Order: sequence, then structure tokens, then C-alpha cells
Amino acid sequence: MKKSFTLIELIIVIVIMGILSTITFDILSKVYQNYIYTKETNKINEKINTVIEAISAKLKDRITHSVIVTKYPAKYGDDDSDKVDFKYIGDLVDGDKDYKILEWINKNIEAKNGMWDSNQKHIQTGWSGFIDLGYKSHKTQDDPKEFNLTTINSNFDIVKLIDRNITASYGENVDTFENNITTLIFAGNDLGGDIVEDLNQSYGWYRNPDKNRTAKAVFAILNYEVSKDSNNIPSTEINITSIDENNDTTLFSRYFLTRTAYAIVPMENNETLPDGKKINDYNLTLVYNYQPWKNDWWNGKSNVNNDSNAHGEVNSTLIATHVTEIRFKKDVTTPTIRVYICIQSPDVEINSTRNLTICKEKAIF
Repeated sequence: MKKSFTLIELIIVIVIMGILSTITFDILSKVYQNYIYTKETNKINEKINTVIEAISAKLKDRITHSVIVTKYPAKYGDDDSDKVDFKYIGDLVDGDKDYKILEWINKNIEAKNGMWDSNQKHIQTGWSGFIDLGYKSHKTQDDPKEFNLTTINSNFDIVKLIDRNITASYGENVDTFENNITTLIFAGNDLGGDIVEDLNQSYGWYRNPDKNRTAKAVFAILNYEVSKDSNNIPSTEINITSIDENNDTTLFSRYFLTRTAYAIVPMENNETLPDGKKINDYNLTLVYNYQPWKNDWWNGKSNVNNDSNAHGEVNSTLIATHVTEIRFKKDVTTPTIRVYICIQSPDVEINSTRNLTICKEKAIF
């Protein structure tokens, strides 16, 4: 005769099934949670790698000793550059946490690379980076900051054409030489180095002669003439003058042409999510198309001296959102710059006070 289940047996079975279902639900919940974490971690990793590579691609063409770190002004949107404090990145110390903006002057690589010469069937360099000091002279005896120089294997017609096309794409269809957008900076007396004199008087950062901040290392290109030798190799005779008064000018055989400074600026982000939670982090912005030697800065135009060449428009592009931290540091003995950046997920929480965050560091040579 078949026996039926007793009440106790049924209760035991129900209890066991309840325990098993609870364990199973907990396991499935953890599996799903791990899946979400892994998926979001991969997403942020890909994002942070892209951001660091974008910064690295710009920084690799920097004029080494032009790199500065800048402290925030009194508030975002403040148009008074006198409230900005800056220093050479090599002088940054561990306690300087407020210096979150990185600025530098870039070599004009687009014009240096040149363009295709259909007659010669090769690429013609725009500027070589070398001056033949055997063919130099003062433009006038009473103006020691103005010179006539010859740069071999350079064609400044190409430089002007490329730079004008680039600036036109930014909304400025002007002669880049006449408007002191394309300028010349001597490299210095070291084949691997750059001008290392007082930073305040070198590149025009937050230019203000009253504060002894000038642009003595920056030279305006007044005019030029391109010629070619019997082998069709071009040379350009240039007439240059220092942007600011510089009676002790030293000429060097190496130079850079430059067209713009760049800035990495973390803009405060006070985003409110649909659930009402506020996220306090940064939108990382790349600012470009500004010339410090014309009183420009990343937040607009200082124009301390009412310089008619200065302009108020700078360009910017968003390169990362939800950045929680960004730091820069220069190696003591090399030009290498280390970039450290953290990005958080706006959606995935670790606990009630912290979202999933990934940090990475890269050395940029």
C-alpha cells in the first residue's frame, strides 16, 4: 500500500525549497551584479584609454619648456586673467592640488609636415626648424630685436597656406603672419632642448608687462621671400621681430613655428540624475586656437593692453565626462610628463557614497 507524505515531511520539503530558492536567487543576483560591474569596467577602461591617448597625441608635439600648470581663477566664467596663478610644470609639488589646468604651446606640426609638390613629386616641408646664422643681419641698426634670417629647406608659402586653411576652419579667415597667429620661437642652445629662461618672460602666458609677464621668446614674422637653388631646394628669407621689447636677444640655429596653445581644463559638472542624485565631477575639455603672446587665455581674452590683434574666440572640444580626478607631473630629470586620470560611472554604485571609478596613469615622452 502506497504511503502519503506526512505534514512534517511536506514542511521540511517546503523549507528546503525555500532555502534553495534563496541561495539560487542570491547567486543569480551576484552573477548579474558581476556582469554589470565587468561591463561598466570595460566601458570606463575603454573611455579612459581613449582620453589618455588623445591627450598624449597633443602633448607629444609640445614645446617642452612652455608647459605650465594653472590654478583656477576665482570662479568659472571669470574673465579676469590677473586672478589666475600659474607655474612651470617642473615646479609643481605634491601640495599643489589646485593647479588642475595643463597648458602648453604646440609646434606647428601640420605646416612642418608640408604638402605634396606636384612638380617635384614629393612632399615639400613647410619649415625645417633650422636657421643659417651665416646669413643673418639686423633689419635696422637701432632696433636690435629685428632680424633678417635665412631658413634652409623651408617654404613659408606652404606654411601660410596650411595655417590659413586651419584657422579658417576655426572661423578666422585671416593672414596668420600679419595677425601674429603663426609665430617663431627659438629652440635654445641645446639640440634637444628649448628656451629655459624665466617662464614669465618667455611665451606670453597671461601676458601683462606691469607684472613682468611678457613674450620675449616669441617673434613675429613681418615678411618673407621664398627662393630655390639650382637643385630646386627652397630657402626662405624671413624678417622677424620680437613680440615684446628684447634688447638682449640671442639667436639660435634651431627654431619652432607655432600657431596655438592648448589647455586641458576640467570644467565642474553638477549633473542631476533622474533619481535626484547629484554627481559632482568634471567634464574634461580641450581648449585650443588661442595665442598667449596676444593676451589670449583658455577662458577668453585678457587684452590687458587693448592689443588690437587679440581676439576673444577660442575653440574647445569635450574629451571626457565624469572625471573625478586629473593630475599632471613632470619627471625630475627628463621631459616626460605623467598624466593621472580617474573616471567614474554615473550609473553603477559601489556603495551609497561612491560610484564605480577607474584610474590610470601614463607617461608621455
